[in-house]
Amino acid sequence: MLDKVVTAALCMASLAPGVAAAEPSRIDQAKHQVAAADIDYRLARFTEALGEYTKAYELYPVPALLFNIGQCHRNLKEYGKAIFFFEGYLRDAPAATNRKLVEELIREAQAEIDKAPPVTVSEPAAPAEPPPSPRSPDPPASVGHPHMPVPPDQPAPHARVVPSLLVGGGIAAVAGGGVFYYYGQKRGPQDMFIYDDTRWLGGAMVVLGGAAIVTGTLLWVRHRPAAHAVAAIAPGGGYLGWAGRF
Repeated sequence: MLDKVVTAALCMASLAPGVAAAEPSRIDQAKHQVAAADIDYRLARFTEALGEYTKAYELYPVPALLFNIGQCHRNLKEYGKAIFFFEGYLRDAPAATNRKLVEELIREAQAEIDKAPPVTVSEPAAPAEPPPSPRSPDPPASVGHPHMPVPPDQPAPHARVVPSLLVGGGIAAVAGGGVFYYYGQKRGPQDMFIYDDTRWLGGAMVVLGGAAIVTGTLLWVRHRPAAHAVAAIAPGGGYLGWAGRF
């Protein structure tokens, strides 16, 4: 049936006045492509038939070729494309004698699309983590590794930093507190330098400064050997931190 419809359409086009005289070779080439496509279609070579029907339509576009192209897509289970060409055929040939058949084919193709399972897009797998590089063993203490603690017989460079800060800060606090307290309780002819609201601040600074001096002195006296007060780089951490007691 397909070859008869298409051949008849091409023959009618070749008999039209003016058209055959204008492009007789294109019509003949289209007929040749259709004849070859009909043979492939009968032999179920739908891919080859699709290509030949497509070339014939490019040479001479008659609506019947759109129907043939849609049939090839339907047999190849490409239902979306089949519906596209069937609908194009009905638009170009609204009075087609096989209109009911084409409409039924469109419904069947749409039903095949509807019952197909939805396509799920799988997420890409996470890249595998590279294996950890083997850690080289720590060298012996005799090599002088920078992460090794200071030997016990050598003084620790930072052992007395905190006591010194406490004592120095305490002395400064006592001196400053005495100044504030003095001007807060001063009485005499120069009343312009009397600040009554600084007495409590000066007293608090004297008390705190004295406590800092006592604490720093005790830490200085009770200072342990360097083996217990080491500033070292934490292995693998990349930062400086205290290890042991002050």
